[in-house]
Amino acid sequence: SEAERMLAGARDLEESIGVSLSARRYEVNRLELMLSIGSFAAAVGAMLAGIFGMNMRSNLEQSALSFWGISGAIVLGCAYIFVAVMRYTRSKRIL
Repeated sequence: SEAERMLAGARDLEESIGVSLSARRYEVNRLELMLSIGSFAAAVGAMLAGIFGMNMRSNLEQSALSFWGISGAIVLGCAYIFVAVMRYTRSKRIL
């Protein structure tokens, strides 16, 4: 009887540890997904910066105002992409 009680306690403890590890694994997967979304948004911004950074003549390279305008638009676009993808994943209950 004593051994059965201890065995049941050990099984309960094992189940509790399994649930705790599963919850921790879920948190890590969620963080990984958020970092991937952020990396995607930054990659899109890097692509746009690379396109505008080519040595092509567009007469935008002469104006400091256009540099700041395009840089701001790229940063705002990346932030918008990040927020839009986060909203989508939350609406689909992925996050």
